[in-house]
Amino acid sequence: MFSRRHLLTSGGGAWRTVAATGVLTVVVAGVALAAHPVKGATYHGAIATGGPIAYPISFKVSANGNRVGSFVFGTLPVHCQGGGFGSPQPASAPVTKKGSFKATVTLYFAPAHATTGKLIVTGTFLKHGKERGTISSKFAHSTSCDKTDSYSTTG
Repeated sequence: MFSRRHLLTSGGGAWRTVAATGVLTVVVAGVALAAHPVKGATYHGAIATGGPIAYPISFKVSANGNRVGSFVFGTLPVHCQGGGFGSPQPASAPVTKKGSFKATVTLYFAPAHATTGKLIVTGTFLKHGKERGTISSKFAHSTSCDKTDSYSTTG
């Protein structure tokens, strides 16, 4: 586009043009990558556990598209033997302007009247009603069960 000599001898105007073009390209690309959820949609998908089984996941987007909530897990993404992991409690989270969210779903074990851990769900909305993210399980008394899995959904 410009020779090195032209850039060095043109008084900086060409450098400003090149820099401005680069900044504009980055801004346009950033806008193109940002996506928003489908307002009022229920997103359904699967948690990839690294094995032959994928666990179902779903959640709802508010009518105005500003929050996610009503998380449903077909099976908890728990990576150890045993029981008493608890049941997911209702949770919601705001959707950022960049189309991402982070929700903490508390696990409550009713027989012991205790919170046993949490699932941290982070997600990013993509084009065409798609979304993907990670789910991290964190347990209060059994860190050997903690793990992070990826998931993807469609709304």
